[in-house]
This record gives sequence, structure tokens and C-alpha cells, in this order.
Amino acid sequence: MSDRKNIQEGKDSYVPKEQWQFNKEVTDVFPNMLSRSIPGYESMRELVYRMARNFVKEGTNVLDIGCSTGISSELLIKNFGPKCNFVLTDVSEPMIAKCREKYAKEIQEGYVNVKYSDLREKLPVKGCSLILSCLTIQFTPIEYRQFIFKNIYESLEPGGALVLVEKVMGNSDDIDQVLVKEYYDIKRENQYTEEQIKTKRKSLEGSLVPLTIKMNEQLLNISGFNKVDTFWRYLNFVALIAIKEK
Repeated sequence: MSDRKNIQEGKDSYVPKEQWQFNKEVTDVFPNMLSRSIPGYESMRELVYRMARNFVKEGTNVLDIGCSTGISSELLIKNFGPKCNFVLTDVSEPMIAKCREKYAKEIQEGYVNVKYSDLREKLPVKGCSLILSCLTIQFTPIEYRQFIFKNIYESLEPGGALVLVEKVMGNSDDIDQVLVKEYYDIKRENQYTEEQIKTKRKSLEGSLVPLTIKMNEQLLNISGFNKVDTFWRYLNFVALIAIKEK
């Protein structure tokens, strides 16, 4: 089967030839890419929704930064609908276009807005009861991450929450090597070829820069979040919740 046919059918056979970009080729296969590349992906999605729904308040903004095709917000939009104003943002125009297509009805009805937003600038809305950041901040330059977390804190209402999913490093080289080894074994089991694994890893160098859990927690604490906890982890992927005090 040709790579092009795989792409058309939504199966990820994409082999990047340069620095990683969220281009149309990635956008077309993104759901399949996530499900085969993120260990424990389905349980992570379920738990993100279960945690997030406890903080959604009627009449507030719910912000999804780095929304890609809008997958992370899907269950929230389905279950809370017009009770909130959902703002989904990204910097990738192909992702924005796909997300607008996905939520065309909700956009027309006025409770979903999909827009361009660069995290190196101020966030587009305040008064948020919930902010989602799923596998997003890891792609931003390290020198901007404190600025981003501070912006998130300031955009939340008191009592509001950030749900943060990130790829992380182990706390030591020995542990990190085991985590990475098992991660790539899972990708092989999910039928990624050695060429795909090697090429994607090289393409992501300098674009995806993970920190340890502790480093992320420290950045959150410095930004004002005093209540931070981990609610999901699978190898070198983790989900955190950070609550702004009332």
C-alpha cells in the first residue's frame, strides 16, 4: 500500500524530511498518530475529561491552547455545549482549518470559536474556569514557558484549573533511557517502522523539548499555582492539574 493511500485513509505513514511541523500531512493523520504514538492514549483522554469536567462553570470561558484538531475538547463540548464559551487556539493553519471543519455546527451556533494564537503572546481570553494544554507547551521554547504559565494563571478565574499533558524526561539518565526504550518498543508494536521512528525522532530534535515533572511543577509554582498534582502517567508522558486558589 502506498504512503499516499495510507495518508488518505487516515493512517500515519508520514516520514518528515525536515524540522518537525504541524503541516497538512500531519493534520490529515493526526488522530491515528496520537493513538499509536502516545502510550495509554485512550485512558489519558478519558481521565483528562473526567478531571476537567469538575472545573467547568456555566457562563465562563473554556480555553484549549494548542488545540490541534480539537480532540482534547471534544467531550467537554459535547457534554457542556452552549453553557460555556469554548475558545480553541493553535498556530498551525492546517490544524485550525481541520478544527473549524470539525466544529462547524457549534461555531455557527456561537459557543465555539477556533482561532490563531501564539503562546509567546498574551492569551486571547480571560475569565476561564478551565484551560487545557494537551501536548502543547513541550513544543514552545524553554525561555517562554514561565511567561506561558503566568499567562495561563492570569487568564483563570479563582478556583479555575489548568489541565496539562506533557512529555517529560526521567529524573536521571538511567531512568530516562529505560522510559525512552520502552516508548519506542511500543511504537514498534504499533507498527511504526524503524525508518519512521528514527526520522521522526531526528525531526523533533529542537522542536519538542521536554522537562522533568519537577521542573514543570516548579514553573507552575513560580507562576502562582500552589495546588499541583499528577493524575495520570504512562512512561514519559504525564498529566498534571494545577488549581488557582480562590
